[in-house]
Amino acid sequence: MSIVRQKESPAKRGQKDARRHREKQREAIKKKLPEIISQEDIITRKRDKIVRIPIKRLDIPDFRPGRHKKGGGKGSGEDDGEGGVGVGQGPGKPGDIIKRKPGSGPGKGPGKPGQEPGEDFIETEIELAELIEMMLEDLGLPNLQERNKAELEVILGFKIEGRQKTGPWSLLDRRASAKAGMRRFWHLLVELKRLTGKDGLICFSALRQADGNILQAQELINSPDFVVQHTEIEPFPIIDTDDLRFRRVEEDIHKESQAVVIAMMDVSGSMTPMKKYLARSILFWLSEFLRVLYQKVEIRFIVHHTTARLVDEHTFFHTAESGGTRCASAYELANELISTNYPASQWNVYVWHFSDGEDWQPQQGASEARKLLEYPVNMFGYGELHVDEHYKADSNLLPSFKGEFNLAESKTAEGVTIFEGKSLPFLGVVIKEKGDVWPVLREFLRKDRWAEA
Repeated sequence: MSIVRQKESPAKRGQKDARRHREKQREAIKKKLPEIISQEDIITRKRDKIVRIPIKRLDIPDFRPGRHKKGGGKGSGEDDGEGGVGVGQGPGKPGDIIKRKPGSGPGKGPGKPGQEPGEDFIETEIELAELIEMMLEDLGLPNLQERNKAELEVILGFKIEGRQKTGPWSLLDRRASAKAGMRRFWHLLVELKRLTGKDGLICFSALRQADGNILQAQELINSPDFVVQHTEIEPFPIIDTDDLRFRRVEEDIHKESQAVVIAMMDVSGSMTPMKKYLARSILFWLSEFLRVLYQKVEIRFIVHHTTARLVDEHTFFHTAESGGTRCASAYELANELISTNYPASQWNVYVWHFSDGEDWQPQQGASEARKLLEYPVNMFGYGELHVDEHYKADSNLLPSFKGEFNLAESKTAEGVTIFEGKSLPFLGVVIKEKGDVWPVLREFLRKDRWAEA
């Protein structure tokens, strides 16, 4: 039996190659996520902007057959691997591992200045929204709970939802009504045959002449003047009031989870540009993630030094201030905002705060934070920035939290220090460099944290 293989058209092969190339690019981008999300210019972009990411060029190998020359080259025989052109360098045998000669990499390691060309990189483009989607696998708000009104009912319009036996004529479903009428026809035909003992054609002709009225059809059959006017049974719908079907229209109600996020940032004089950048970067990604994950989530922004104030999103990500540090002022404002606008019975409340921890009233800050946790909020996330030469090992807010909330200390696989509450939904992290952004985001958005056993 011969086997015939159908060749793919060039167009299909091209589509398949393009799809595979794009998949390879996505794999390369995922591997570079920790580096990509720490880029400073991304947090100033809009979500419809394009992000350019350098990735290594994907080369397609080009194999060229060599010519075997017995005894040629430096080898001693035809099987020594050096008997022809293009078959490798040096003696060898099957199973040997082929590798680059030491020191052959251009421009790498110590030594004299290199003159060999480097590796080629290309820039691939990806929308910021698509990049966010790639980062969102297995992420979400931890400790999300049902509230009395934890879901908003949003009316999107109207939709057809089933059928009913009453309604306005404008909503009459003719097809469904006709099907019900056909079922009635067959039922009446069988019943008429049972009552009269006549065959189907006679009963059908009587039903047809009586316009579907079974009593009149029975009288016609019993009449001596009755004449069969049909030669075959042609079913027709016999529609009674009970057979009418009307489309049922209902409001198209979509339920949305209701959550609010309070984002707070220290903008005091001790917050250097790098500290502010890392705080803004993490809060930027948290905001963008939550807008994708949840259709109904409000995000409120608070900046503070010794005093705190509510600001809009643009101001939050671009403001530059100075002064001392009193984190309690931000917690007091957050408590006031939540108690007046976001009652715990109706909202899932999440609070995130970023500071370098150099607070001149740390114990008061811890006390105000406890009020937030006892409100209760679903999560209190705190990021302390231990960055650059201005960092002091004796920053005092995080130790106050540790003493106030009995926190358990641990480290992530990347070495990021985290402090987690056992009885309270508090999570603290220590951020030291750009590479910590991605691990911190994963910790803050771990859905199974504080999940009930």
